[in-house]
Amino acid sequence: MVSLLTSAAGAISLLDEHDERLKVFALQQLNAIVDQFWAEISDSITKIEILYEDPAFSHRELAALVASKVYYHLGEYDDSLSFALGAGKLFEPSLNSSEYVETLVSKCIDKYITLRNDPELLPSIDLRLEDVVHRMFLVCHKDGEFKQALGIALEAQRLDVIEETVLKGNQSELLAYLMDASLALISSLEFRNKVLNLLVKLYGNLAEPDYIACAICYFHLNDAIHAAALLQNLLSKDDYHTILAYQIAFDLEANATQEFLLNVIATLPPPTSTSTTIPLASLSVTSPPTNTEEDTADAMETDEQTPLIPAQQPASPLVVTTGIPTPLDQIHKILSGSLSIKLHLDFLYRTNHTDLLILKQTRIALENRSAVYHSAITVANGFMNAGTTSDEFLRQNLEWLAKATNWTKFTATAGLGVIHKGHISRGKAVLAPYLPRDGISGSPYSEGGSLFALGLIHANHGKEVVGFLTNSLKNTQNEVIQHGACLGLGVAGMASGNEVAYEELKNVLFTDSAVAGEAAGLAMGLINIGTANGKVIEEMLQYAHETQHEKIIRGLAIGISLIMYAKEEAADGLIEQLCADKDPILRYSGIYTVAMAYSATANNKAIARLLHVAVSDVSDDVRRAAVTALGFVLLRAPAQVPRVVQLLAESYNPHVRYGACLALGIACAGTAMGDALELLDPLTKDSVDFVRQGALMAMAMVLVQHNEVSGGGKTPVVVAKPAATAPVSAAAAGTEGEKKEGEAKKDGETKKEEKKGEATAAIPTSALTATTAAKDAALKDEPPASTNWVEIVRKRFETIIKDKYEEPMAIFGAVLGQGILDAGGRNVTISLRGPAGVSARMSAVVGMAVFTQFWYWYPLSHFLSLAFTPTGIIGLDKDLNIPKFELISNARPSLFAYPPETKLPETKEVEKVATAVLSTTAKAAARKKKDDTVSMDLDDKKTPAGGTDESGVTPTATEGTAAESDKKKKKKEPSFEVIENMTRVVPAQLKYIKFKENSRYAPVKKTFTGGIVLLHDKHPEEPVDLIAVSNLDAPPTAVGTTASAGSAANAGTAGVLRP
Repeated sequence: MVSLLTSAAGAISLLDEHDERLKVFALQQLNAIVDQFWAEISDSITKIEILYEDPAFSHRELAALVASKVYYHLGEYDDSLSFALGAGKLFEPSLNSSEYVETLVSKCIDKYITLRNDPELLPSIDLRLEDVVHRMFLVCHKDGEFKQALGIALEAQRLDVIEETVLKGNQSELLAYLMDASLALISSLEFRNKVLNLLVKLYGNLAEPDYIACAICYFHLNDAIHAAALLQNLLSKDDYHTILAYQIAFDLEANATQEFLLNVIATLPPPTSTSTTIPLASLSVTSPPTNTEEDTADAMETDEQTPLIPAQQPASPLVVTTGIPTPLDQIHKILSGSLSIKLHLDFLYRTNHTDLLILKQTRIALENRSAVYHSAITVANGFMNAGTTSDEFLRQNLEWLAKATNWTKFTATAGLGVIHKGHISRGKAVLAPYLPRDGISGSPYSEGGSLFALGLIHANHGKEVVGFLTNSLKNTQNEVIQHGACLGLGVAGMASGNEVAYEELKNVLFTDSAVAGEAAGLAMGLINIGTANGKVIEEMLQYAHETQHEKIIRGLAIGISLIMYAKEEAADGLIEQLCADKDPILRYSGIYTVAMAYSATANNKAIARLLHVAVSDVSDDVRRAAVTALGFVLLRAPAQVPRVVQLLAESYNPHVRYGACLALGIACAGTAMGDALELLDPLTKDSVDFVRQGALMAMAMVLVQHNEVSGGGKTPVVVAKPAATAPVSAAAAGTEGEKKEGEAKKDGETKKEEKKGEATAAIPTSALTATTAAKDAALKDEPPASTNWVEIVRKRFETIIKDKYEEPMAIFGAVLGQGILDAGGRNVTISLRGPAGVSARMSAVVGMAVFTQFWYWYPLSHFLSLAFTPTGIIGLDKDLNIPKFELISNARPSLFAYPPETKLPETKEVEKVATAVLSTTAKAAARKKKDDTVSMDLDDKKTPAGGTDESGVTPTATEGTAAESDKKKKKKEPSFEVIENMTRVVPAQLKYIKFKENSRYAPVKKTFTGGIVLLHDKHPEEPVDLIAVSNLDAPPTAVGTTASAGSAANAGTAGVLRP
């Protein structure tokens, strides 16, 4: 029989013995029972500490271990950790051990990380502490927990352990994890650069080096020299590595800044080909025709062009050269951006699915009501047709377009830049009727708008037009034209660091013109995005303190924030300075500096600062900006945003609620996230008009490129069902009607409902419930049976726009929401997050940040087009041609199909009122009907067997048709579909895309991310079937003359927006 131990007194008493063996025995017993009798042992803890501190005691480590466990149970973790370190080898860290060991190991690691991250405390790290952490690394390696070891090593900034861990495990898997973790978790920019350099070394030492990953590292390191060397190295190898170099060049062009790309181009050897390469897809659909003198005179009058390529054009290669281009020539072409931009232009043109009926109905509903609505419609038209070069809506509504005046005309003209975005080869020709011309004075609003439009066409690739825009700015003194030129120069020269352009903008700023100075301040920031140029910031900040114009200060405020893009902790000094300023506009600048510097980092310090300002600042503008900035900081973690802003969305302050709307729209764009939509839904019915505006636009952002199937459904509200058979009294029916219809119903309407209740007192409750639900749905402007988000949102937009008593700001938000929801012909998405390995897309983040300033200035709405990303699969072979091939989408076709086209509402025929019939007339009609029936019977007897009736259809044929239609209805939708090259593939669809097993082509990238994909040809000896690059029908003609897409603006709108 085993006796249970009830006290530790016996073992404790042995601690007072003189014999060391008895003391050791006592400690061994206490170590075994300390978890049970720690409270009793704690009274004698001093005796155990004395044994540990006695240098003559041979088992000091055992005493330290017992003391550590006692302090652990007492909750004194620091003392417990101190004695655990003194226990030496007796304290053995492991992954699956007691709670005591796990807790102390975590405390040990936390303390080690804290000491390692503080340069001043680094020399004072206890060697015993370092030994415990090192043994923990060994345990992780032994148990195969390499990712856990990498996580600890990253936080402790141990590069040696990182390299050792990667080499011991699955290198490809661990390197991918290390790349993601370094970008998402490391807050120190200096240490992150060290990790990226290590990644380059490790990727290069693989059996099959991952050159694409190396290029991503060089991009984050801003190392243009090594990026150029990598491209040269690949070009010197075989065809496969040449294709890989093309893919890297396309990826760099899509994600890097202008300054980085120009540095790579400058580092590469100059093009070697003496001939000119003409990529057809990179050419516009039109070019100036070779006309006779008579035709030329007509063309000068109409500013029209003829199609470059006939309607019946055979398939032709993408690149047609007058010589033989070398791979180096192709790299130069790709890095310049012309090839990728024109490929996207061709894709958007050929797959355009813009629903013009939506715009038409909106224009009809808002016509002759306000200039604000005119601007809203032109902006929405720009969004819907962004990059498609289709201005059909403008040409169909010339009379309406001619009503634009002053700044409305400026906005309408600038909208052409959004429509023709990327049409670089014909940018000036498209805008020729509106651009300033020597000796000809036109409307300054259309001229200023055209300069802004020219910048939008060349956004982030403005090398060719920066000089023209700079000269236009220099040669005018009109502040409206200066305003447009500054905006155009800023967006065309984004992140280029162009000093000449900056000096010219500074000259305009110093004129102290409120209109021109606002645009100049913003453009100065756009030119210097991400440069952290201290001199520029000092000059801008000094002038912001000197000027008295609020508009200028606001432009400078946003410009300053853009300069610190992606600088993280390097921007902390400026952020502190701005946030402490007494001017609320400069505090507003400090908040946007946080958003830009920490965009897509999910940095806890930045989030804490924003949340504090959101509830503490005295300025509503600053509080609104702080909540909006959360969306930028949490770009990489969109699922967290609804939880973070949930309480803010219920704030008493409408500006905070508006900021919550934008934060959800920015971070959750294109995700159709149910949690975000559930938060936004009640805000679309908010009592404040601008909150409704923000919620409507945010819902459109979240649902962009989703249809009724993929957009998800609204969570139904469960309502208790009343008794099915009990009749409802008049009073009860009236009361139910009042509750369902809400407090917004007027007294007169309530009385009508009560009368209806009296008239239907004997109707079953189920019928009354259905009727009331239908009325309730009508009040909420939603179909009674619809729970689909896309359908609900579209219907809500339509209802708000048609409501003559709705506030203008809410209507503005609904119109812009329509444009965002169907952006780019339904072929683009709002993509602020970059592909794998890229935290965020610079141009998209900056475009979205400037777009949010439309709160103060509507023309800035056009900047949202910078965040639009085409979602097509564009496969290219080694010659940069577009081959025909097929892919498999393992999803139902309806899941990612285009939304159905809007249909005109059916007109119901008015029923005629029955007229009174006399008895004598009725008798005469009955006799006539009887005679007609007898006559018809005689005719039927003469009809041969198998004949047809009057409609010419036999009964058997009718029955067969009905049977076939039933079969079609019952036909099951396939679980996959086959798609071709140059087809829309939305981001949510990428995980379902697979190349056929027997496909001739295979992508050179291991991770399929859509977009421009370089293909490796497995059978190069076989003939290639190519896609005709510009085999498109010519756009609709205008003024009786054939007009091209590139000249659509000239043909249809020339002279309309000019005086």
